[in-house]
Amino acid sequence: MKPLLQLQKRSMAIAGLIMLGYLIFHMLTNLSFFTEASFSAFYQWYNAGLVRWLVIALMVIAILIHVKAAFHIRAVNAKARTTDYAKHDKFKIPAAFVTASIIFLLAFIIIHIIQTLLFDSTNVYNELSQLFKSELMVLFYLAGLFVLTMHLQHSLANVLQTLGKTSVTCHSLAWAGTLLLTGGFALLPLYIYFVMP
Repeated sequence: MKPLLQLQKRSMAIAGLIMLGYLIFHMLTNLSFFTEASFSAFYQWYNAGLVRWLVIALMVIAILIHVKAAFHIRAVNAKARTTDYAKHDKFKIPAAFVTASIIFLLAFIIIHIIQTLLFDSTNVYNELSQLFKSELMVLFYLAGLFVLTMHLQHSLANVLQTLGKTSVTCHSLAWAGTLLLTGGFALLPLYIYFVMP
């Protein structure tokens, strides 16, 4: 493997792991919404100092590295592959859908960051409650989660394919983990819209 391609693959993987770690952390902090005091206390601390800005900076850098590496790897692979995979992954999401979804996913992330920056940082609980009273915002958020689910699954399928792990069990576990993560995110808007008075 060429050194630059190897570096790009490692960079993409590390950036992806950083983003995945943040997504797990973010989902767990969102679930603290169900205990208002804990949720409010966390976000008052998170928004008070530099923590929020450091996290945003880290995520922007990770996203840029991940996307740049993905484009480079895809270009190299397209040139190098003269024949298709010997064994097709029946779980694989079509590449055209993944490419189109990346644009929506990036837009979703940017809009989500802007929305949270516009929140009253002293009362995030109320701001979030008001945000998800809007049917349009709930649908937009759920669409973003759907695309995130597909992107994570596509990424995991590629990793598993590279590692030679093409069994139904491996892919089922990857799907379960992905759905657990994005399902945790979906609980909040659904709860606010359908359950909260």
